[in-house]
Amino acid sequence: MTDDDLGRLRHEQGNIRAAYGLWGTGELAAGCSAGARVAGFGGDPGTLDDLARNLAEVHRITSRAGDLIRDLRGRGVAVGWAGDTQVEAAEAVEALFSGVHGLLDTLGDLPARLDAYRIMVERWATADLAAADDLTDVAAQAARMTTLGHLPDPSDYDADLMSILHRRAVRAIDDRVTGHRAVAEAGRDLAAHLRDRAAQARGRRMDGSPLSALDQVVLTEAGSDWRSADLGVLTPAQAERATAALNRLGDADRRTLMALLTSAVSPEQRAYLMKALAAGYPVDDVAGFNTMIAAHGDDGPWLAARLGPFALDTGPDPLAGAGWSQGPLPTCVAASTVAARAAVDPVYALHLTTGGRPDDPAHDNPAAFRDRWRAEQLRVYDDGRDLFQRIRGSDGMTSGQSTAIANEQIGTRTGTTYHNEELDSLDGRSGMLARIEAAVDEGYPVPVTTREGGSAHQLMIIGHQGDQLQIYNPWGYTYWIGEDAFTDGDISHGDPDLPGMPTSVRLPDEVD
Repeated sequence: MTDDDLGRLRHEQGNIRAAYGLWGTGELAAGCSAGARVAGFGGDPGTLDDLARNLAEVHRITSRAGDLIRDLRGRGVAVGWAGDTQVEAAEAVEALFSGVHGLLDTLGDLPARLDAYRIMVERWATADLAAADDLTDVAAQAARMTTLGHLPDPSDYDADLMSILHRRAVRAIDDRVTGHRAVAEAGRDLAAHLRDRAAQARGRRMDGSPLSALDQVVLTEAGSDWRSADLGVLTPAQAERATAALNRLGDADRRTLMALLTSAVSPEQRAYLMKALAAGYPVDDVAGFNTMIAAHGDDGPWLAARLGPFALDTGPDPLAGAGWSQGPLPTCVAASTVAARAAVDPVYALHLTTGGRPDDPAHDNPAAFRDRWRAEQLRVYDDGRDLFQRIRGSDGMTSGQSTAIANEQIGTRTGTTYHNEELDSLDGRSGMLARIEAAVDEGYPVPVTTREGGSAHQLMIIGHQGDQLQIYNPWGYTYWIGEDAFTDGDISHGDPDLPGMPTSVRLPDEVD
């Protein structure tokens, strides 16, 4: 079943409702025949049942593994090291515990959701088949009251029979439309839920890397919290890019990087090194980056505060005080783009927050950060505007300029190319939502332009959990909105000064 099928049924629903009386015999026959020919539902209830049972069994096995790891975690483990990067045994147990707990959370309600969808398909498929058969029968009887294929035949016309056939046809086509709509909505809900769960699962993998499986678990779980949906330091896209970059290294560079990972004192420090590699930096630059953060390698809050602008649920990091805000400047596009780059590029973030001189009081302080932040957003702003805008004295940047600086600042560090997509209606926003969520699930920030009256603004969509989107406003804070707020066209979160109507987004090509 496709949206086109539902559209065809709705079209024939209108034709059938209008086909009554002597002159409606041909239209009734044609509408019923066309309505009966629309395909039924896809999806086999037996296959759905098998999938639900298999997932329930996987959940049972994973739960047993979780019990064993929980017991080991509770008893403690002896000091020891394992894996290619010599991770501590306790770190490995914590990573495994977090990973298994995340998998249990991912699998938890999938069997029940699949089973509910199976029941929905099974119920409506039977009703849909009966309605289609009814339409076929009505079409045949109505056709016998026509001549030349479509004109009414007065000699065979029966007004009472026509009235009965019309009522049967309306009931049958209504049943088909209702059933198709119900199954389509249930399918979309299930697909959205599966996308959410798949994003969580992808966040725990570094498939294909030359590292041991244990190292991969520890790296991808670094910075994550099994009690939340936070996927940790490395996003899924960064894990894949780090893996590809590691596989491309020559022998000497690989030995150097492995030595850096081995000498790191925490999973978070190792993960930030891999994040720098994913951002496209050569091994020598990664080594220099490591030199600057090594003294705080086991201080997670210090690393998080200086190597990224966003703290999930709490807004921009308080280290910067009023920082990560564009202030009174007309630089929302540049400011949100610079912050988004800092989120995916820890080397860049460190230079913004510390000037490349961590622990130097003259450079590593909120006031110095705000000066660098202001200068950087102005640099990106000025470089991204054209001569005509400067001569005319107009403020702001266009969607095209936003796309260009997203490619320059974010795309070069994530390996993606952004393009602009207009959002001109409720259907347009609704249709774009899944692509936006897929992008942020992979770890790609998504710039969004909003308008209200004559005012325009750029925000950055940076997170997705369930039916919620996390938004960074370059006025200096983040907040969460529901999917309905986005599709309905108001993401101002109740702020009367914030333009709330989404009018366009910049999407990475990877999610098309």
